Amino acid sequence: MYFRATLILFVEYFLISLLGLAMGIVTSISGGSGVFAVPAMLAFGLPPLNVLALNRMSDVGVVTGALRKYQKSENIDWSLALRAMIPMSIGSAIGASFVVSIPEHILTYVIFSGIFIGIFFLLRKPSPVSALHRPSASWWGFFFLFLVGIWGGALAIAGATFAVLVLVNFFGKSYLQARATDVAAAIPETFISSAILTTASTVQPGLLFVMFASSFVGAWIGSHLAVRHGSAFIRRAMVGVAMVMIVKVFFDLI
Repeated sequence: MYFRATLILFVEYFLISLLGLAMGIVTSISGGSGVFAVPAMLAFGLPPLNVLALNRMSDVGVVTGALRKYQKSENIDWSLALRAMIPMSIGSAIGASFVVSIPEHILTYVIFSGIFIGIFFLLRKPSPVSALHRPSASWWGFFFLFLVGIWGGALAIAGATFAVLVLVNFFGKSYLQARATDVAAAIPETFISSAILTTASTVQPGLLFVMFASSFVGAWIGSHLAVRHGSAFIRRAMVGVAMVMIVKVFFDLI
């Protein structure tokens, strides 16, 4: 009996580590890993709130693991990142505090709704505009970053992708600049919502650590790939994530 329990625990940790590595690579490049990772963890039989806590802990690993490479690449707009931290952090606290109060059976439906919304925005190709030519665009941009913070704090499903789209559309950033700037801007909001979700969950500390460590390593790998191959690679990765998830949903339905 003891051997069986140990084996099950080992397999659970091993699977989470593989998932965290994949999440770190994908999220550090394009965001959107929660679109496939959250259903996978639900399939493991984990409670919905524990799934959200692990998903957010992966994001903690991503922002810490990818920050150095994006900083060295000089693609982070620190002025914009510091300003974006405020609405994103406030929104994150609101979103996380709200989601922990939702009954578990309702939370599952909310999560799956979020997955389909994430797929829609992953497939949408934005048309960048320059904030210099549209002064009001930046104000709208900060408002949408506040909404991104709420979304990220609550579900964190494709939250990084939404942030990239806002930075591209309303602040005239390239995909690489947007992803790099979001990694910096998301640091406080990620830690805030992670603290709220993990405190309210029953997830084992060991699983949280494994998710953090594996996502950190994945983010280190992914950020190097993103910087090396540039904005076109990031855009293709975003679309690729969406297509993979659509195929998964199709097979789930049949």
